[in-house]
Amino acid sequence: MPDRLVIERRQEDHLLKVSLGDMHPCFLWAHEHITMEEHWDVVRANFSGVWCSDEVHDSGRTMLCATAPLHNFTGSFTLAEHHDQTHMDAFLHARKDRGWDVQVAMTDGSPLYKESWQSSWKDVEHQLCLFHGIKEVHKLILDGVRAIKNRLQRQGHKGCKTRPGRPSKKVQQPRQRRQGMSQKEQATFIWEHQELIVRQQEERSDQDKEDRVWMLTIAPELKLFRQCNRPFYRLFEQGIPKPCARSRRTRMVNNPADPANALLATSLKKLSTDKFAPMIVFLGWENVDCTNNHVERNHRVFRMRQKTRYKRRKDHTMAKALALDLYARMLRHPFYEHNFREQHLPFQEESIQKMAA
Repeated sequence: MPDRLVIERRQEDHLLKVSLGDMHPCFLWAHEHITMEEHWDVVRANFSGVWCSDEVHDSGRTMLCATAPLHNFTGSFTLAEHHDQTHMDAFLHARKDRGWDVQVAMTDGSPLYKESWQSSWKDVEHQLCLFHGIKEVHKLILDGVRAIKNRLQRQGHKGCKTRPGRPSKKVQQPRQRRQGMSQKEQATFIWEHQELIVRQQEERSDQDKEDRVWMLTIAPELKLFRQCNRPFYRLFEQGIPKPCARSRRTRMVNNPADPANALLATSLKKLSTDKFAPMIVFLGWENVDCTNNHVERNHRVFRMRQKTRYKRRKDHTMAKALALDLYARMLRHPFYEHNFREQHLPFQEESIQKMAA
């Protein structure tokens, strides 16, 4: 609970005026009464072998975090002074010493993970976050859409214009208004609807389909980008085996129509053999996700608490707050065994007696 709400609740429920300085000793006392060894026992007993890792930056520091997406719990975290290879290797080796047997590791495209995984676990399979890979390809395609938009915008107000005189009271239909667009207005229309070029087929409404048809009418060269993007999604279709995905990639890369455009040729380089193999690791497993969204959601909670609620800035205070939050989530997790809960009954009674005193 945020500090402000704690002060208000103590005032409403117990008629106690508690200052922010009085709450800090309670925070330190709570951290002294927890032990993270029980957390490590729960992690070792329920770790499925699938690791999701990422880092988040805050005020010059870096928090490295590891989660288990299949069983939905946060495994570990550490605060590093610098985001470099030395701290990354130390973080992974410390998790190995704790008994983590990682089989599949899901990360983003950071170069710090390439050699660290193999030095810690030799047989680990590295799954690159598919969202980051698709985002890089889409960026190149949208760069081509932006170039077409800029070309139309430089031509100014050329094209069909309305006749001078008093405007007609008759309401024009959307199709009639589009036919009277100048090239500058057409460029604006393409820019506002550029996501339709990279959006999947099943995610479009009837209005989106009509807008895309009009975009292709304005700039027919956009068809090449659309034709390249449609088979790109089929490379990572759920349920297909890895050989099928590699075969689709080969046909897509060897298509003579795509390398004719410089941006498409650059985007196809993102699908080289060494870069494509880590993107389809999830196809060889039954329940492995293709993104690291699980750890990203964990980071969003950290940013919300750190920046908009508590704003902790000292390393030891932040580390203790993260440990308390991790310990509290462990107590609420279904994998937490009943005998561990019984061990915490004396701790709860002690805290009630201290609050009453």
